[in-house]
Amino acid sequence: MLTQFAVGRLEEQLDKYDEWADRFEDLPLYFMTFHGQQSIRTVIDTMQHAVYVYDICHVVIDNLQFMMGHEQLSTDRIAAQDYIVGAFRKFATDSSCHVTLVIHPRKEDDDKELQTASIFGSAKASQEADNVLILQDRKLVTGPGKRYLQVSKNRFDGDVGVFPLEFNKSSLTFSIPPKSKARLKKIKDDNGLVAKKPSSGKKGAMPQISETCSNQAHNPNQPDLSKPSR
Repeated sequence: MLTQFAVGRLEEQLDKYDEWADRFEDLPLYFMTFHGQQSIRTVIDTMQHAVYVYDICHVVIDNLQFMMGHEQLSTDRIAAQDYIVGAFRKFATDSSCHVTLVIHPRKEDDDKELQTASIFGSAKASQEADNVLILQDRKLVTGPGKRYLQVSKNRFDGDVGVFPLEFNKSSLTFSIPPKSKARLKKIKDDNGLVAKKPSSGKKGAMPQISETCSNQAHNPNQPDLSKPSR
């Protein structure tokens, strides 16, 4: 994350490490100290505490399948997943807090794109979600695959589409390829309306349980949350 924040490998410029590390520590970013499978009740309680104490405004859960091992609601994994998704939806609504939930898709054939239906137990997950983003990865026999970020659901705006992604190894980040930026520019037609040029893409999956918040001092007496350190 520090490499991504600095947009470059700091091991190649150690003289700048302290500067970037200090700036990274100032970010309003906290981590839940959970590792492995966790009860949904424990996670929700921690999230509610974080919203109350630190004014957390966005929680990222990575990932759903990791949490399902401790659920004793039923031997039916789909029922357990539906309960977890419903709990996160209720938390987001009641707390006015964004929740990004990572769900790994079912295995599909290499020549097929992932779809909303590729989400395991997709009915509840896609219904409750306001936005569904799919990381498509089209594998090529002759070389590296091509990746695309597909917006397959957009509840409030309605616009959907595909954005090509290019991996930058030096900064460990994904971004829109330079050539594609020109294509994605808004084109005005003769009437002054904005038209968008469509594109296409292929297969993949989206991504430690983390939290983002407004500028608040970290409370060392709370074991559930820890601020990133060097």
